[in-house]
Amino acid sequence: MPSTASVEPTASSAARASSDLDALLWPAGDPARRIDQRGVALNPADLRDRVVVVAFVAADCSIVCVTRTLDLDRVAKALPGAVRDRAAFLAISLDDGRDAGRLRAFIDGTVGAETRLRFLTGDAAWKAALVAMLRYPAASLPEPPPQVMVFDRRGGIAMSYGGDPIDRPRLERDIPLLDSFVQGLDAPKPASRQPL
Repeated sequence: MPSTASVEPTASSAARASSDLDALLWPAGDPARRIDQRGVALNPADLRDRVVVVAFVAADCSIVCVTRTLDLDRVAKALPGAVRDRAAFLAISLDDGRDAGRLRAFIDGTVGAETRLRFLTGDAAWKAALVAMLRYPAASLPEPPPQVMVFDRRGGIAMSYGGDPIDRPRLERDIPLLDSFVQGLDAPKPASRQPL
């Protein structure tokens, strides 16, 4: 499915984030806490040394959000044990954040309270920053961007997939492969492997 959103988050040069993932979650060094559906704060340290999968949802989104969320939940459960413990799945809601009950009903009705996915909401400023960063047309809301973004273990953007439908077999192959790049995809080659 063609996408109307950019695939790479970019931080402003004035306040450069430490990684692409940090730029997405805490744009321009925004210190705001990100709270998940269980009331647990998400901090940058929680995502260090993890492959992170990010998708976008909205409680009043069409059926595509339901299928995208179900597919991500299935991928999270299907990963081998060691990789499963080093992968994080974030579903960012672009709802206005004031009606937590609608998002809670969406989560409970779609994947249940025991899901490995962490659903995040934020204030209007964060939503506006995300829409601008992804170059997603505000007129397309409340339908969220169809991207599924995958970040390497150092928070660098590794790949972006169309999310409707999610290519579950590919994600299930790619996440363990990304996990094997301990220093991330952009790490310099070891000195012994560099050409003379």
